[in-house]
Amino acid sequence: MAQPSDLKLQKVLARFPWRRRKPRGSGGLAPIDMVGKDGRRMWANPDELAAFEDPGPALVCVAIREDTIAHAIVRSLVQHHARERGLELPASGPKLTEKGVTLLGGLLEDAGLDPAEPLGPHPLGDLVQATWAIAAATTA
Repeated sequence: MAQPSDLKLQKVLARFPWRRRKPRGSGGLAPIDMVGKDGRRMWANPDELAAFEDPGPALVCVAIREDTIAHAIVRSLVQHHARERGLELPASGPKLTEKGVTLLGGLLEDAGLDPAEPLGPHPLGDLVQATWAIAAATTA
Protein backbone atom coordinates (compact mmCIF):
# COMPACT_ATOMS: atom_id res chain seq x y z
CA MET A 1 0.00 0.00 0.00
CA ALA A 2 1.42 3.36 -1.03
CA GLN A 3 1.55 6.02 1.67
CA PRO A 4 0.80 9.66 0.94
CA SER A 5 3.88 11.68 1.72
CA ASP A 6 2.56 14.98 0.53
CA LEU A 7 0.64 17.34 2.80
CA LYS A 8 -1.60 18.19 -0.17
CA LEU A 9 -3.00 14.65 -0.26
CA GLN A 10 -3.64 14.74 3.49
CA LYS A 11 -5.61 17.95 2.98
CA VAL A 12 -7.69 16.29 0.26
CA LEU A 13 -8.46 13.36 2.57
CA ALA A 14 -9.46 15.81 5.31
CA ARG A 15 -12.29 17.16 3.14
CA PHE A 16 -14.33 14.04 3.90
CA PRO A 17 -16.14 13.84 7.27
CA TRP A 18 -14.27 10.83 8.67
CA ARG A 19 -15.72 9.16 11.76
CA ARG A 20 -13.90 8.46 14.98
CA ARG A 21 -15.73 5.17 15.43
CA LYS A 22 -15.89 2.21 13.11
CA PRO A 23 -19.21 2.32 11.18
CA ARG A 24 -21.59 -0.62 11.30
CA GLY A 25 -23.46 -2.08 8.39
CA SER A 26 -21.40 -0.88 5.46
CA GLY A 27 -23.40 -2.74 2.80
CA GLY A 28 -21.17 -5.79 2.69
CA LEU A 29 -17.96 -3.81 2.29
CA ALA A 30 -15.45 -3.50 5.07
CA PRO A 31 -15.19 0.00 6.54
CA ILE A 32 -12.17 2.02 5.42
CA ASP A 33 -9.68 3.16 8.00
CA MET A 34 -7.20 5.98 7.65
CA VAL A 35 -4.59 7.24 10.03
CA GLY A 36 -4.55 11.03 10.07
CA LYS A 37 -1.44 13.17 10.33
CA ASP A 38 -2.11 13.40 14.07
CA GLY A 39 -1.88 9.60 14.33
CA ARG A 40 -5.59 9.14 15.04
CA ARG A 41 -7.43 6.31 13.25
CA MET A 42 -10.51 7.51 11.38
CA TRP A 43 -13.21 5.48 9.61
CA ALA A 44 -15.54 5.75 6.62
CA ASN A 45 -18.22 3.72 4.93
CA PRO A 46 -17.00 2.98 1.35
CA ASP A 47 -20.36 3.81 -0.26
CA GLU A 48 -20.57 7.13 1.58
CA LEU A 49 -17.04 7.97 0.50
CA ALA A 50 -17.84 7.21 -3.17
CA ALA A 51 -21.08 9.22 -3.06
CA PHE A 52 -19.51 12.22 -1.29
CA GLU A 53 -20.00 15.48 -3.24
CA ASP A 54 -16.22 15.99 -3.54
CA PRO A 55 -14.63 13.04 -5.37
CA GLY A 56 -11.12 13.98 -4.15
CA PRO A 57 -11.02 11.94 -0.92
CA ALA A 58 -12.32 8.82 -2.69
CA LEU A 59 -9.79 9.22 -5.51
CA VAL A 60 -6.91 9.58 -3.07
CA CYS A 61 -8.13 6.52 -1.12
CA VAL A 62 -8.26 4.52 -4.35
CA ALA A 63 -4.71 5.55 -5.24
CA ILE A 64 -3.17 4.84 -1.85
CA ARG A 65 -5.01 1.59 -1.08
CA GLU A 66 -4.74 -0.35 -4.36
CA ASP A 67 -6.64 -3.36 -2.95
CA THR A 68 -10.07 -4.98 -3.29
CA ILE A 69 -11.60 -2.22 -1.16
CA ALA A 70 -10.11 0.34 -3.59
CA HIS A 71 -11.68 -1.62 -6.46
CA ALA A 72 -15.08 -1.43 -4.75
CA ILE A 73 -14.67 2.29 -4.06
CA VAL A 74 -13.67 3.10 -7.63
CA ARG A 75 -16.57 1.00 -9.01
CA SER A 76 -19.02 2.87 -6.77
CA LEU A 77 -17.40 6.20 -7.63
CA VAL A 78 -17.68 5.65 -11.39
CA GLN A 79 -21.26 4.33 -11.16
CA HIS A 80 -22.38 7.17 -8.88
CA HIS A 81 -20.90 9.97 -10.98
CA ALA A 82 -22.01 8.37 -14.26
CA ARG A 83 -25.61 8.34 -12.94
CA GLU A 84 -25.28 11.95 -11.79
CA ARG A 85 -24.06 13.03 -15.22
CA GLY A 86 -26.57 10.90 -17.11
CA LEU A 87 -23.92 8.72 -18.72
CA GLU A 88 -24.76 5.20 -19.82
CA LEU A 89 -22.10 2.68 -18.82
CA PRO A 90 -21.71 -0.62 -20.65
CA ALA A 91 -22.05 -3.74 -18.48
CA SER A 92 -18.47 -4.84 -19.16
CA GLY A 93 -15.65 -4.88 -21.67
CA PRO A 94 -13.20 -2.37 -23.06
CA LYS A 95 -15.86 0.32 -23.56
CA LEU A 96 -16.62 0.26 -19.82
CA THR A 97 -12.93 0.72 -19.04
CA GLU A 98 -12.60 3.58 -21.55
CA LYS A 99 -15.67 5.44 -20.30
CA GLY A 100 -14.52 5.01 -16.71
CA VAL A 101 -11.04 6.34 -17.48
CA THR A 102 -12.56 9.40 -19.15
CA LEU A 103 -14.93 9.98 -16.22
CA LEU A 104 -12.13 9.55 -13.67
CA GLY A 105 -9.99 12.07 -15.53
CA GLY A 106 -12.79 14.59 -15.19
CA LEU A 107 -13.25 13.75 -11.51
CA LEU A 108 -9.54 14.29 -10.84
CA GLU A 109 -9.86 17.70 -12.46
CA ASP A 110 -13.09 18.50 -10.56
CA ALA A 111 -11.35 17.62 -7.28
CA GLY A 112 -8.43 19.92 -8.08
CA LEU A 113 -5.98 17.02 -8.17
CA ASP A 114 -3.02 16.94 -10.53
CA PRO A 115 -2.92 13.52 -12.25
CA ALA A 116 0.87 13.92 -12.53
CA GLU A 117 1.22 14.37 -8.73
CA PRO A 118 3.73 11.73 -7.62
CA LEU A 119 2.52 9.16 -5.12
CA GLY A 120 5.45 6.92 -4.46
CA PRO A 121 7.08 6.03 -7.77
CA HIS A 122 3.90 6.54 -9.84
CA PRO A 123 1.69 9.50 -10.74
CA LEU A 124 -1.66 9.75 -8.92
CA GLY A 125 -3.66 9.59 -12.17
CA ASP A 126 -1.93 6.40 -13.29
CA LEU A 127 -2.68 4.69 -9.97
CA VAL A 128 -6.36 5.64 -10.14
CA GLN A 129 -6.66 4.52 -13.77
CA ALA A 130 -4.86 1.22 -13.15
CA THR A 131 -7.06 0.48 -10.16
CA TRP A 132 -10.14 1.25 -12.28
CA ALA A 133 -8.91 -0.98 -15.12
CA ILE A 134 -8.53 -3.90 -12.70
CA ALA A 135 -11.89 -3.18 -11.05
CA ALA A 136 -13.67 -2.92 -14.40
CA ALA A 137 -12.16 -6.21 -15.58
CA THR A 138 -13.16 -8.11 -12.44
CA THR A 139 -16.62 -8.75 -11.07
CA ALA A 140 -17.81 -7.16 -7.85
